[in-house]
Amino acid sequence: MKRQITTIALAASAALLGACAVPGPAPKDPPALEQPAGGAVTVAPDWWKRFGDARIDALVDEALAHNRDLARAMARIDESRALLRGALAERWPAVSASLAGTRARVTENGSVPLGGASPLGNDFRAALNVSYEVDLWGRVASSSAAARDELLAGEFARDTLRTALAAQVVQGYATLQGLDAQIRIYQEVLKWQRESLRLQGLRMKAGELAELDWVQLEAELLNSELQLPKLERARGEAERALALLLGRSPKALVEQGVERADAPNGGAQALPSGLPSDLLLRRPDVQAAEARLRAAGARVDAARAAYFPSITLSAGLGQESSQLSRLFDGPSLIWNVAAALAQPIWNAGRIDAQVEATRARQAQIELDYRDAVTAAFKEARDALAAHGEAQASLTSSRKRAEALTRAADLTRLRFQGGESSRLQLIDAERLALLAQLQAADAQRAVVAAQAELFRALGGGWQKPGLATAAR
Repeated sequence: MKRQITTIALAASAALLGACAVPGPAPKDPPALEQPAGGAVTVAPDWWKRFGDARIDALVDEALAHNRDLARAMARIDESRALLRGALAERWPAVSASLAGTRARVTENGSVPLGGASPLGNDFRAALNVSYEVDLWGRVASSSAAARDELLAGEFARDTLRTALAAQVVQGYATLQGLDAQIRIYQEVLKWQRESLRLQGLRMKAGELAELDWVQLEAELLNSELQLPKLERARGEAERALALLLGRSPKALVEQGVERADAPNGGAQALPSGLPSDLLLRRPDVQAAEARLRAAGARVDAARAAYFPSITLSAGLGQESSQLSRLFDGPSLIWNVAAALAQPIWNAGRIDAQVEATRARQAQIELDYRDAVTAAFKEARDALAAHGEAQASLTSSRKRAEALTRAADLTRLRFQGGESSRLQLIDAERLALLAQLQAADAQRAVVAAQAELFRALGGGWQKPGLATAAR
């Protein structure tokens, strides 16, 4: 089983060597992963702090403390921990104490004459019993190992959910900031469109513009005005969705807003340009799948142990007397020592069925592990591609916004010099604002892509001595 896991891991690592890297601002093709100079890279549990926004930190902390899905994952870990304690307890002898008193009547017409003795009698008994199953075939050890790996799988599943939850919070925050910026810019666009329509109306009255052209401009303005309520509705839905992730109460969901900065977040601080090829194998979901695979193998070993004899040792020490007053006298002492060996001979195939079932579950879980490794590779590649595309789009959007802003400035100078009309200036200002709108959305996409990239690679990256301490 360990050999199978190692083979899969090495295959995935070899594939990742030529496939994954954190791209620069606008790469055409992500380079192969390389080990950065200066030491190994580890996964930082608080990767969202790289965005440098205290509000993001506070929101993620709130989500980690109150999100109900994460609370359920913690409860499942507590359950697995209790099951592990129960499995480990089977390695130790079971000790029990008993104290009993009986009054009974026997038949006077039985095969053994009472000889004048009373048919009524008392029996009082106090005993201490010990039993122990000798684990020659490793059933108890295998069950304990399986329970331990299932606990690890639960903890890795919690870490997976924790990383995904943090990514969703960052993305929701970026969405809110992007919608805020879009609404502000859209309001400016509408202001310029209204002014343009007013001036065009004056031209129409002066006979310089056809009524049809003015009506088309009015329709364009009305269409633009329809977009603003949609943006405001989208912002309200995004805010409530983020509040739900934070685990807030129904009242707070409606009444309490999400505090955020006015300007869109600039994105995470410098992402490293090289990463080790085995980073994806440290993803908590991949490690959870590997732990479940080990647990399944241990369950098979435990099931196979039922083919072999079971040896049980037991002992008892106590006092027994027909009179309660003499229960603890010396002659009332009783004890026993026993050893029992049981070998299954025929049970209508029950053991075979159990072993086959555990092997079938192991095969299913092995396929789950392979799928987890493959999915990790795919998600990382998709996240890297999306990050590169978002960075390229942001670069282009910013350049376009700068160019149109410069064009608006030049148009304003020409207008002040009498070389351009007021209408040309309004149109140039409108185009510049629309370009800023696109750039704001591109900035949101970059932050969302960075958060997804952190999630896809199982967290953040930190070099020894540079990253913040783990929680």
